[in-house]
Amino acid sequence: MGSQLCSGKTLGLMTNLSAYCTLFCMNFVQTNGCLFIIFLSNNAQLQFTRWLSPILFTSWLDLVNEIYNYPFDNSQDVISWKCNKNGVFSTRSVYDSLTSNDQGISFNHIWKARIPHRIKVFMWLLENNAVLTKDDVLTKDNLLKKNWLGSPTCYFCSSHECIDHLFFLCPIAKVLWGLIGLCIGASNIPGNLTQYKQWISHWLPGGQQVYTFCVAEICWAIWKKRNSACFENKRLKNPAEILSYACALMSYWAGLYGAEMQGKIVEGVKLLLSCASRMMAQQQHPNPPLLLPPAHSQVDDMDDSTDAEA
Repeated sequence: MGSQLCSGKTLGLMTNLSAYCTLFCMNFVQTNGCLFIIFLSNNAQLQFTRWLSPILFTSWLDLVNEIYNYPFDNSQDVISWKCNKNGVFSTRSVYDSLTSNDQGISFNHIWKARIPHRIKVFMWLLENNAVLTKDDVLTKDNLLKKNWLGSPTCYFCSSHECIDHLFFLCPIAKVLWGLIGLCIGASNIPGNLTQYKQWISHWLPGGQQVYTFCVAEICWAIWKKRNSACFENKRLKNPAEILSYACALMSYWAGLYGAEMQGKIVEGVKLLLSCASRMMAQQQHPNPPLLLPPAHSQVDDMDDSTDAEA
């Protein structure tokens, strides 16, 4: 808070000068508000409710001397908010003031992303490992830390649920990231949020506008389907269900962008939906083909064929 002391008729000691009035509660302050004009009219006679040490008493005398020497006039006292250029209070100015000297991680990529506010909060929690899964924030791991007695098993597989597992390492998540990888020409998939930032910048250079957009819609879709399985007992039948929901989110959130970027997002949605439809068709095939090639090399295949001929 900033102020300009003029007449002393509206500003007091607690407003403008020192912490003495709050640290050593004075009877005068409690009854009169300790306005400067009243303080001076009482010849600076105040009754403290706590004894002052010699050092503090000397400082108090210096303060009183400063008040008596201040050039008061008949102008109106002015109160302004010094953290804002226009002098008006705003929550944003408070946040900027508190974080101006921060040396930690910047989350501007989240707060400036064109996604709904609730999703921004979700992503902020996710990057701070604060989403209550069974391991972390709202995941089961975090719940276990709070003495939760339920099962730590993931709702999509039999592994231990944590943030990295649920959103990146679970077989369901791997399929989703694999499909997105195929759409952008990637040959691998990320294993956590840190890897995602490197992964997306490598395989989608120049697409900074949608980096947070992409991970947000996938993670939010996974989170919603996970909660449906948790609270509504709606078991996931196919990863395509999550992908379809994510595409619906993308189509809706695309309205937050300009016409050019909106058109690119819609094209990406069509491509993902075509992948989802093919996935659904593969599920009905007696021997569904693999989405990605097997891990062994062609040399292994040649060795196998040679052994068969022998």
